[in-house]
Amino acid sequence: MVKAQSGMDFLMTYGWALLIVVIVIGALFGLGIFDEGTFVGNKASGFTNIGVKDWQLTSNGQLQLLLQNNVGSDVNITAINVTIGNNNPTGTLQNAPVTIANGKTQTVTVTGVGTFQAGKSYSAQIQIRYVNLKSNFNATDTGTITGKVQ
Repeated sequence: MVKAQSGMDFLMTYGWALLIVVIVIGALFGLGIFDEGTFVGNKASGFTNIGVKDWQLTSNGQLQLLLQNNVGSDVNITAINVTIGNNNPTGTLQNAPVTIANGKTQTVTVTGVGTFQAGKSYSAQIQIRYVNLKSNFNATDTGTITGKVQ
């Protein structure tokens, strides 16, 4: 009987300890401690010819991008596709095409990206299609932006 009692004490002690660990981890997830945006913040990567200098995503699915033309000649931005998570690429570039002079910046607006909860972090793959006005060739620039929904 003594062996059974010590075995039960062992299981109860470690059972309670395991339960407390699970509750603490659940609370940390609930508070957003393990949220990607908590550690990363705003970051843009991968863009080469059309640089993304700043951006803002609103909860109603409007994405504003401050683009910089690094192509070497004037360009017309003809389309911007946005993919967030496993969704299909979405978004409509307002006032397309948007002309950006060589070396200059221009703010563009993409609507219809989706609906999001304010304060949540996101990672978006951006595909920018443009026409080089010097050569008249079509080109694409891609990259990723991360941040928090406004």
